[in-house]
Amino acid sequence: MIEIEVQKAYQGDCIWIRCLGKENVNIVIDAGPSTFAKGFKELANRIKISGERINLLIFSHIDDDHIKGCIRYFQDKGEKIVDRVWINGYGTTVYSKMQEHSVNNVSSVVDLIESNGISVDAPVYEGKEYKLKDVFIKAIGPTEKDIVVVADKIDKITEHSGSSFVGSIDEVVDEYKPDVSPTNKASILIIIEFENKKLLFTGDSTAENIVKALDKFCVSDKFEVVKLPHHGSPRNISRELINRLNTNKFMISTNKKVDKVTLRRLVEEKEHVELLINYSWWKQEYFTTEDKEKYIDTGRIIMKDIGDKKESL
Repeated sequence: MIEIEVQKAYQGDCIWIRCLGKENVNIVIDAGPSTFAKGFKELANRIKISGERINLLIFSHIDDDHIKGCIRYFQDKGEKIVDRVWINGYGTTVYSKMQEHSVNNVSSVVDLIESNGISVDAPVYEGKEYKLKDVFIKAIGPTEKDIVVVADKIDKITEHSGSSFVGSIDEVVDEYKPDVSPTNKASILIIIEFENKKLLFTGDSTAENIVKALDKFCVSDKFEVVKLPHHGSPRNISRELINRLNTNKFMISTNKKVDKVTLRRLVEEKEHVELLINYSWWKQEYFTTEDKEKYIDTGRIIMKDIGDKKESL
């Protein structure tokens, strides 16, 4: 069995995957923003109390809302229960510059992790495979070229999930404008496979990069659940991507309302969808009467609150 907890990491990501077998395996993807520092420490402590370890900590990419939540944990004295870290960006001079939306100095973060005796794998790009007990982990992106581009250029990113549109799903204007952020393109795309179940985690990657990776590594793979990129942003979720993903169950990590363009694309390309959400922003003044009658009451859209809960697969 696989248990997933999408932590309430505010606008960021921190996802705990626990594979229950002869020997349990714990994988944590991202660590949330600095405001989630207490939450990350509590998560690590829960795993420690169970007598287990974080066998692998993966930073999908180095934006603040995915990495800074762990810094206090690694700064504090005491035993650390992290065995290995995957991260990109280490060793490139661009990350030592002051950036509004990226870690000010990822090299110092990596040095902090290594000072605790933890192995660090960097860079991580397509084709990397790793086996933990009975769990198989494979990176299907980014390409090595995407990582090099990030080393040369970083754009400031201000757009996350959230929209002021208050009308019905069918009324929202659908104009696809793809994400061009180099840091997001360099997100590590991870497939976790256990007991013949596959899960896909996409960080903040672009729709185009995900499609290319799927076409290269996962031509016909079915996924139990897919974590939608960039907190559900329509700039990272195209109709082509939705059609390419062989699943009806999607996970969104955000404390902000998801743009209804994303929902329109999902329901028009899939017969039905189940959305696993870690915040209940959708329970008040989000769905109109028309939305509820056409999509919620008919089961075409199932909204499942998984905040502070385990999702078992």
